[in-house]
Amino acid sequence: MSYTDRLIIKKSKQARNYTLRLNHKERCIYLVMPHRSSEKRALHFADRHRHWIEEKLSTLPHAIPFEHSEIIPLFDVPTLIHITYDQRRKTTHINHLDRKLDVLTNQESPSSRIERYLKKFAKEHLTTLTHEKAAELGKKVNKVSIRDTSSRWGSCSSDGNISLSWRLIFAPIEAIDYVISHEVAHLKHMDHSRNFWEVCESLCEDYTFGKQWIRDEGYSLMRYGANV
Repeated sequence: MSYTDRLIIKKSKQARNYTLRLNHKERCIYLVMPHRSSEKRALHFADRHRHWIEEKLSTLPHAIPFEHSEIIPLFDVPTLIHITYDQRRKTTHINHLDRKLDVLTNQESPSSRIERYLKKFAKEHLTTLTHEKAAELGKKVNKVSIRDTSSRWGSCSSDGNISLSWRLIFAPIEAIDYVISHEVAHLKHMDHSRNFWEVCESLCEDYTFGKQWIRDEGYSLMRYGANV
């Protein structure tokens, strides 16, 4: 596969120069170009920086698609995806038992259906963990939302709404715990003061490991469900 197959060119009225950026979620390189420039010049710019582009793409962790025989970690539990194809079925049924996702389907590629199931799974379990963590602090969460964000693993609004990335379910337990503790701590301190960090650390099972993992390895969560 040529690097140009994973190059996305975008025009921007604000851009004065050409810029290249690795996008972990889409597993591609974004080339932002000035609005009045030509695509030919943009491709020439990319070709001059080909080695940089190829080097950055090579740093992406290998993709783990939601396909038969793939193993995905769910809350630190290695879970096998087992797909049984049956053209007589009218719907896709997913049964999650022990360390296996049994997928019965009439679809040749049910990855989107598996992703919907995993998002629902994330909603249920991350919401429960968030409310439990808030109770430890003597606080209440107004609402927990699950999203597919690419740069923030969680957020907390001033009215007590917490948003979390569904991809956290693929992270180590300590990292999940850290992100949830971080957002719950904002229910008490809507800043990043010393008092905030003290509360955050007190809520965490393993503050140091969880914080470091999500900072250094969090980008790797984007590989789950990817095909390239």
